[in-house]
Amino acid sequence: MSRHSMRQRAGRNVTVHLPPGYDEARPDPYPLLVLHDGQNLFASREEARGGSWHADEILDQLVEDESVPPFVLVGIDHAEEERIREFTPTPGTSEPEGGRAADYSKIVFGVIADVAADHHVRSDPGGLALGGSSMGGLVTLWMASAFPGRFGALIAMSPSIWWDRRAILKILKRAPIEPATRIWLDAGAREGRIVMRDARAVRDLLVDQDVRHLRYFEDPDGSHDEASWGRRLGAALSWIADT
Repeated sequence: MSRHSMRQRAGRNVTVHLPPGYDEARPDPYPLLVLHDGQNLFASREEARGGSWHADEILDQLVEDESVPPFVLVGIDHAEEERIREFTPTPGTSEPEGGRAADYSKIVFGVIADVAADHHVRSDPGGLALGGSSMGGLVTLWMASAFPGRFGALIAMSPSIWWDRRAILKILKRAPIEPATRIWLDAGAREGRIVMRDARAVRDLLVDQDVRHLRYFEDPDGSHDEASWGRRLGAALSWIADT
């Protein structure tokens, strides 16, 4: 079995990367991490617009070093020109056709079910993590709010809190994320004052809501780009894996 494959799942190109030593026969199924923006995740797609996180290489090295337990990584390609519309929970003044996050969540859950049918993975909350950056970070926070307790861990890198006048803050206040969720939240100092302000606002809200396992990180060299997110990915994976 190839450890790296891409195919259509739930109507979207989806890449599945299996960890080193993957064994279908092992007693315990593997934890599953689902990331948005699959075009920018894997080393084989280095030429994608914006570059690549090299998430597969980072994960493999961490597993081989025994820094994290092995888990299966899934990347869901975004919808190109529809990306902003489907990653946003509400319409916005700059994109009135936005607000299709509920539709996108159906794709995500369809992919999870399909991958679980094909591979030896967990899909229960304790073994399921979700993550992304920028608009992908925004939709990650929204899905955790909309489906409380469905994901045991989250990675929200440089989330686009600014969308629709910071509507996600109001959403999170009305529908808090499950307090037991392990959350990696970050922002880069080179992304500007507004991004930092907004990331801190989410951090403070989560603390006020008694989220028990929150790791907040400000990257002094971080920009709003794939290289910065990829550079922080190893630390984020270690955090959500509780190592």
